[in-house]
Amino acid sequence: MKKLLIVGAFPPLGKKIFGGIARSCNLLIKSEEFSKFEIIRLDSSQISHPPPNFLIRLALSVVRMNRFIYEMIKHKPRVVLIFCSDGASAIEKGVMVLISHLFNSKQIIFPRAGNLINQVNNSHIMYHLIKFLFSKSDIFLCQGKKWREFAHNKLKIDISKIKIINNWSAEDDLFKIGANKFIIEDSRIIKILFVGWLEKEKGVYEMINSFKQLVDKNLNIELIIVGDGSLKKIFNDLLNQKKFENKIKLNGWLSEEKLKYVYEESDIFILPSWQEGMPNSLIEATACGLPSICTDIGMVSDYYLNNEDIIIIKSKNQNILAKSLEKLINDVNLRKKLSVNGRLVAKKMFSTNTNLRKLSKIIKEQIT
Repeated sequence: MKKLLIVGAFPPLGKKIFGGIARSCNLLIKSEEFSKFEIIRLDSSQISHPPPNFLIRLALSVVRMNRFIYEMIKHKPRVVLIFCSDGASAIEKGVMVLISHLFNSKQIIFPRAGNLINQVNNSHIMYHLIKFLFSKSDIFLCQGKKWREFAHNKLKIDISKIKIINNWSAEDDLFKIGANKFIIEDSRIIKILFVGWLEKEKGVYEMINSFKQLVDKNLNIELIIVGDGSLKKIFNDLLNQKKFENKIKLNGWLSEEKLKYVYEESDIFILPSWQEGMPNSLIEATACGLPSICTDIGMVSDYYLNNEDIIIIKSKNQNILAKSLEKLINDVNLRKKLSVNGRLVAKKMFSTNTNLRKLSKIIKEQIT
């Protein structure tokens, strides 16, 4: 059995880590396709959100690097698959690519954070570091055409090394929920769902202010929150106000099974984030047949058409978000169309089995 070292989000038992990379790594490990490899895992998950201060992150990075070298010496994997985020994470993972060369292992780097492109474009130092480090990998994985063009044109990575692998978070169970989704017009409460970190970069302030506008118009709505973060207190404060006491439900992070139930019970999904790669939550929501509103971030417009599959809006604009939500709440035919079309996109492009099979093939090609 061929050895594969994966650097990703593999939190210890009992420790809950949430986010796109953690979800992707979990699905990969569980898949039958990857049972054909002997997988060595190296956890690089963030220990808190927001991240700890620089000194703590530096110490953790040194620990991970030592662990990485230890695993390379001990197991001598044929291939190293490295997931990375932005900022210091991208630099650290790029150094791991260089170290892998010393062991004659094939390296596959997979950046997942949408903000990395902005960081490279806005920093001369970051540009040269990332260009140098990432160009040393044997394979550069990306989640869409925008990333492929950026990697080739900006980072000068050989086009033959660049492979598009779509996000694989659309499990079969989610499509079953979508197949049974009924969009009906009645007087019941419309449940608006948000899944993610409660931080300003996720558009939390825009979400709150747009929701307030709709409540002031006496629309029969409820905001369902799945997630946690530093802005949770704002929602708790709103719940203490009489007009919001039955309008907001805070769930915290949920297990996969409980989250599927929430997707099933919700009517509209929103993601007003400022930056993403290809957001898992949007893919999961559309797979479940939820008509969705998302900002024009990352690779979203590579796959979803505005007003056909989902509603795509500009980020950092609470008024546009409020108008789009009101339109979707009042137009049942639009909700039906987005429910059907969004689910078809998720099924065609983001199937767990299809995309993990494609990734497995790329890895096997590096081994032979």
